[in-house]
Amino acid sequence: MIRNKNRVTRRKGGGRRSGGIGFNNRLTELSARLDSARNARVTRKPVFNRSLEVVAYEVVLGDGPVSHISVGEGGRRLVVNEVTELDLDAIGGGKTVQLPVASSIIESGLPSDLAPEQVMLLLGSGVDASVATITALENTRRLGYRIVLDDLTTYSRLHPLLRLAHGVKINTGIAPGPTVAKQIAILKTSGVELMADGIGTYDDLRNATRQGFTQFQGSFLSRPDGFRKTRAPAGQLAGLELITLLQNPDAEISEIATVIRRDVNLSYRILRVVNSAHYSLPRPLGSIEEAVMLVGVKQIVSWVGMLSMSGLNDKPSELTRCAMVRARVCEILAEYLDRSDVPGFYLVGLFSVIEALLDVPAARALGSLPLNADIADAIVSGGGIMGEVLRGVLAYERGDWGHAHIIGLDDSAITYAFYLAIIEVDEVWTRIAG
Repeated sequence: MIRNKNRVTRRKGGGRRSGGIGFNNRLTELSARLDSARNARVTRKPVFNRSLEVVAYEVVLGDGPVSHISVGEGGRRLVVNEVTELDLDAIGGGKTVQLPVASSIIESGLPSDLAPEQVMLLLGSGVDASVATITALENTRRLGYRIVLDDLTTYSRLHPLLRLAHGVKINTGIAPGPTVAKQIAILKTSGVELMADGIGTYDDLRNATRQGFTQFQGSFLSRPDGFRKTRAPAGQLAGLELITLLQNPDAEISEIATVIRRDVNLSYRILRVVNSAHYSLPRPLGSIEEAVMLVGVKQIVSWVGMLSMSGLNDKPSELTRCAMVRARVCEILAEYLDRSDVPGFYLVGLFSVIEALLDVPAARALGSLPLNADIADAIVSGGGIMGEVLRGVLAYERGDWGHAHIIGLDDSAITYAFYLAIIEVDEVWTRIAG
């Protein structure tokens, strides 16, 4: 069981970080959605288009493809395989969800209140091409569901289903070879959308684009696009230094406001968000201090992190979202472990993407920031308890359940932390991304 779940909403060092309009009410509303995470191992993997915008999230389940499903709350909540609850709003973040399904669920018929526009069926390891499956898929397609065949290079038995598919994934991480090249050429003429999986680097991404793929998945997002730079520009490091300074648990509101005011654009965007209709203020705010006091330091720090990182360069916005989720998961797990250095865990998760963010080796970029040795060592070498937590979080993120463990914590703690983090980060992103 997950220990001390009430501590998820506050930081070590007192209540200053947990304040803000509606914060406690919001977490109360989320608690029912989070309850479902305790008995499941589930993560999501983004699917990108050519502009590197997220167009869908693939659901990855610890117990394999969906063979049983029921629907509640107007199609928003799914119970899959009788034990795992999925909140589509949470796991999908407003995007289409690619749900891996087995032949049995297709043949038995999908629930009538499942929304075809919200769920895309992913056919892979749990599917065959029997007459019963093909007949059921024909009906499923008529109902409006989009169908994607997963990894034809491995599951060649799925070829008879090609005429029913809207998209096909090919694992480009496998050595291309003449067979795969021929398969790609045939698929180009079939009218299906080509989706490249296993994209490990930006070079792989460019090659897949040249081959005609239009959607992409893989670990490339967290990789640098070549070490072309000898050092990170001063403006980029200044933004990261600001994030580091705001993690000081002893900082006063006036100190935080002073740091924010040094960046005119950041100050403007924060005041614009707080003055928006969401907060229904009786009068416009006149200062950063007022914004911090009204919204709460915790929320302001989250906004600053997201705004600062997203403004550093032209990398996909999902990289910032990924960093914020990792940071929050590491922070929650540090609280579960009763650590006194919780802000350090947050920074480890946040800066775990620094190579990809700046296209500079992590050791070089971190050397220019005011970080202690434990934080830098955790990111660069995976050292110490911070490094162990980060390794567990990264394994969970990619669905590597065999390595998603942290000494001293039940495995369900990571699931709970992950769910809470994506809900919080997606909510903040929606509010401030514009």
